[in-house]
Amino acid sequence: MARTMSAYKIDAILNWQNETEARKKALKEVEQLPGEPFEAFEERVGTMPQPRTWLEFAMDPFEDGAPKDPNSDSPGMLDPNDPLNADALLLDPSWSKATIGEDADTVYFYRQAQKSRESFGEKIIESIYPSIVHKTAAGDYVPNLWNLFQNKDGSRYEGHEVDSFWLRSAYHGGGAVWNLLMGTGIIILGSIAIRKALPNIAAGVADIPDEVIEVVAMD
Repeated sequence: MARTMSAYKIDAILNWQNETEARKKALKEVEQLPGEPFEAFEERVGTMPQPRTWLEFAMDPFEDGAPKDPNSDSPGMLDPNDPLNADALLLDPSWSKATIGEDADTVYFYRQAQKSRESFGEKIIESIYPSIVHKTAAGDYVPNLWNLFQNKDGSRYEGHEVDSFWLRSAYHGGGAVWNLLMGTGIIILGSIAIRKALPNIAAGVADIPDEVIEVVAMD
């Protein structure tokens, strides 16, 4: 079963997403001022807040400094005693909290928050690999009515959990047949595509000398 992230962690991820989108938008829409030299424009763009990686954000959300200590055992070698690191997510014990299984309130909060995402690509990525859960198996996702491999609570179907010998055998047998058919189909389609592509490639390579000769003759 997947572990649902705490609301604290989800809120931090959403803050990072919002910051990244805002900074990308600002950099995309910035315009050169009338009479401003191009070099000065580039320098001004370079001083604008830049999108940060998740690790950079987690180490210093407020961007007020993240002092390090060479002798520190903390993540990122952050100094846990420095007041400037009070905002560091990596030093907060609450960061590691997670709920085993599905936390209905957390899932609802996540779904509502994701509706405001502007990027269609990010929405697709979130639907395939939701940031709300720590994956423990291929079938662990946010509960989805259209996922045929899930129970209602979002957990995946497991053959070893089926009591009936015949149903368990049918489940694993069906999965084996599906994998066999899928693998065979991929091999067949791949071979067809390669056979069709090879003659065209060979013909194209064979035409190169003729084209070179024609160009030389015309010159």
